[in-house]
Formats: sequence, C-alpha cells, structure tokens
Amino acid sequence: MDGSLLVAAAAIAMGGVIGTLQGALGAGGAILTIPALVHGLGVPLDVATITSLFVTCANAGVGSLHALRAGRALPRTGIALGGIGVAGTFVGAWLHRGVDETVVLALFSLVMLAAAALMASQRTGADDTGLTSERVDLRRAARLVAVGSAVGLLTGFFGVGGGFLLVPALVAALGVPMRLAPGTSMVAIALNSTWGLAAHAHGVAADATIAILFGGAGVIGVTIGGRVARHVPDARLRQAFAGLVAGLAVFTFARDVPALAALLTRAA
Repeated sequence: MDGSLLVAAAAIAMGGVIGTLQGALGAGGAILTIPALVHGLGVPLDVATITSLFVTCANAGVGSLHALRAGRALPRTGIALGGIGVAGTFVGAWLHRGVDETVVLALFSLVMLAAAALMASQRTGADDTGLTSERVDLRRAARLVAVGSAVGLLTGFFGVGGGFLLVPALVAALGVPMRLAPGTSMVAIALNSTWGLAAHAHGVAADATIAILFGGAGVIGVTIGGRVARHVPDARLRQAFAGLVAGLAVFTFARDVPALAALLTRAA
C-alpha cells in the first residue's frame, strides 16, 4: 500500500478510537491525540499541537451538542469554565514558545501520568446526587476560577483540552453528578480549544489533510462513544482509559530520554 494511504488509514483509525473515548468519557481527546500525531504519524510537535487543538475542538463541539440535547450537561458551568480559561490559554501558548520541544514532550509525559491517576481514582458519585442547578456562590465561583485557569494554561501550553482534569474537578470540587460531568466538560473543552487555536495561530499551520481525516473520524467516534457510555460501566471505561494513557506516557518518555539527556548535557 502507498505510504500516503497508510498514513490516511492510520489517521482515520486513530481519530475514530480517540473520538470514541472522548465521547464516552468527556476527556482523553488531546491527551491521546498529541502522542498519536507525534509518534504514530511523525508530525512535528508544533504542527501536532495546533492540529490537535483543531481535532479536539471539533470533537468536543459535536460531543457537547449531543450532551446538551440529551440534557446531560450544565451549559452555564461549561461556558463559565471555558470563558475563564481564555487568559490561561494565551499565557500557556506564550510559555510554550520559549521551551525546547524535548522538554515539552517530557513534561507532557508527566501530565499524561497525572491524567491516568486522576481518571483511575475518580469517584463517580450517584447519578441522582450532586449539583443539579447552576447557582453560583462565592466558594463555587472561586473554584470555577481556579479550575478554569488551570485548564486554560494546560490547553495553551500542551494543546490539550484539559478534560482529564475537568471531569474529576467537576465531580469532586464543584459537586456535579457524574452523569452531567462529561457533557459539561466538553462544553468547556470546545471553548478552550478555540482559544488555543487563536493563541497558536501564527507562524505554524495545522496539517490540513490529517486534521480533516483525524477530526472527521473523531466526530463520528464521539457520537458512538456517547452511546457506548450508556451501556458500559463508567468505572470500566475509566480504568481502560487510565491504563492506555499510562502506557503511552511511559512510551513517550522513553522515546524522549536520549534527546532529554543530550539537552541536559549541553546545558551543564
């Protein structure tokens, strides 16, 4: 098979799988897309970052629409988190430009391990308990600002949507029931990814072909994932996701060790 056809087939397959996971969990899109693009398809990190943001924005946009139509999201909470993340996203993108690619990938491996740990330990809560209105008091507003700012910073620096942080934060810190957390997360991710695209949209362009193939398959996957999530226990989905991300984190860091060692030697 021609090399370009192999790349196209791989992009479609990876995009479909990652989109399905994001649709089911409300997280995991870009945290898997970056290593898939860099190590699976050989895309340079800068191009992979903006391509990932494009794909994540499309996936989260479609996923959030499905969730809102089904009444499985808190729209004002998601919009507030996405709006708060604007400043953090631009700060993160600015910081990204001053850091060596090797260091970014090494730090990204640590973020992936943190994502795996958060998702593996996340409590689900009962479907009929927790926050059901979107009333904001001072304490909840402070938590919204803290979570939104942290996720925005991650989005700008790494090109990730931050769903792996948003979902557990929505449940544990903001009292959102697990049945509403993935959809609410995707509303915020769609906005954060949009800010990320704006912050990175100078000097580096997304790989249009891969973005369309990966993103198109991802959008279909998000729709499938949303339906799968209704029939598969949440704990099983999270454990599978955590294992996959942890494995990818170890692989990514191992691939980066020689370059990181050379960089530290030069710095010394």
